[in-house]
Amino acid sequence: MRVTLYLAILLLLNCLMATMSWGSAYLSLVIVITYLLFRPTRVLHPNNMLFGFFGLYVVLPSTLSLILDLISWQYLVPWIEVIQWKSFSKYVLFQAEFTFLVLYLGIHVFSKESPAPQLAERPDYAISPIVLGFLSVVALGLVVCFIQVTAGFEAWLNDYSFTYLTKREGYGLLNVIIIAVGNVVVFLLGLKCYESKNKLGTILWALFVMVALSYVNGVKARFIFLLLLFMSPYLMSMRITLKRVGAFAFAFFGLLYLGTLVRTEGFYASPPFFLEMLIGYFNSYQLHDYVVTSRDPALFQTAAQIFTKPFQLMGLVDVDANFDISVMLTKEFFPEHWYGERATQQWPLDTELYLNYYGPWLSWVPLLVYAVFISWLYRTTILRTNMILLPVYVMEFQRLFSMMRGTLIPWEFPIYVAQYLFVYVVCRSVVGSKTSSSGVVQEVQGVRA
Repeated sequence: MRVTLYLAILLLLNCLMATMSWGSAYLSLVIVITYLLFRPTRVLHPNNMLFGFFGLYVVLPSTLSLILDLISWQYLVPWIEVIQWKSFSKYVLFQAEFTFLVLYLGIHVFSKESPAPQLAERPDYAISPIVLGFLSVVALGLVVCFIQVTAGFEAWLNDYSFTYLTKREGYGLLNVIIIAVGNVVVFLLGLKCYESKNKLGTILWALFVMVALSYVNGVKARFIFLLLLFMSPYLMSMRITLKRVGAFAFAFFGLLYLGTLVRTEGFYASPPFFLEMLIGYFNSYQLHDYVVTSRDPALFQTAAQIFTKPFQLMGLVDVDANFDISVMLTKEFFPEHWYGERATQQWPLDTELYLNYYGPWLSWVPLLVYAVFISWLYRTTILRTNMILLPVYVMEFQRLFSMMRGTLIPWEFPIYVAQYLFVYVVCRSVVGSKTSSSGVVQEVQGVRA
């Protein structure tokens, strides 16, 4: 009965989306209704992250645009007004719906728990404070080193936005190391806090470490992710409710506002400016509309870009060759951003699917493959309470969001794999379980059946 009702609603909304103005409003309803009818049961279910992306990049900006249009809002930031959800190509709307439904419903089906033997109770974990302290010092030392070799403390403090955008080039490897080590440290601090009776000291130290790590990586998204990683032991078994969805959304926008103040040096401080920023910042589908209305869909047009960066390092291709679809399109549509600041706009995954898989015609193949993969990782980690694999899952859980505003397989893919292996090996090496019989710390061997 629920499926029949859902299909009827879906058909009605698609008819309205195809024939009425403000088709984005009906797309937003498809996204919200799908989530409500097939809501995941756990907080760390991948469909929560998928809904989070579409909520931010479709539902939020399109709904705000509609409301401001209805009240004849006079825009304070002129470049925000050009984002017209009212007049987006129907193709953009239907492709966004297709991508969402294939991924969401695919993950919904593949992530269901299969019958398995009863798992043993999760053991208590122990982490050497000496090892954790050493790793924390290493992470902070790397941050200090990065600040010094890029521009120095004065530049990072006095002109943060310009320094972040223009002074990090050439230090990508150091940045990757900071991210990997930082992820390990923050997760271990979260696990220590989870297992500890006296949590205040650990929380304060973790906040200091997370602020330092996120400062050199743009503050906003990085701090939110580190906070998610820190809280992941608590979130692992937490059930999702609409009340918690609201609480997480409130916390997210609070952190986003604070991060925006730092990143833009207070430009969007006032509520009207921040409100408009929410439309302008989440503009990926406006950018995709530029692509759809300027060229035809294609097959594997940019797929070879994943090899460009390694070939550049070996001197086999020009240093200005395109290694990323967003770099390529930023050069075309916003050349001043790339050549002036080495900054990029972020096109959605739909753009890659449009240029490499003829849009919806073939994109369902890679989308379902990814749905199978992330669902397997979810079942292996969350449903089986595999604490050692948890940070790797959370990293991929977060990458799902990045993937949705990028590519399925980016040029950084080998770096992601190396980071996952590093994090897993370190956690497996330093995390132990307390045995009730002898008090001896033993190595955790993953899932215990």
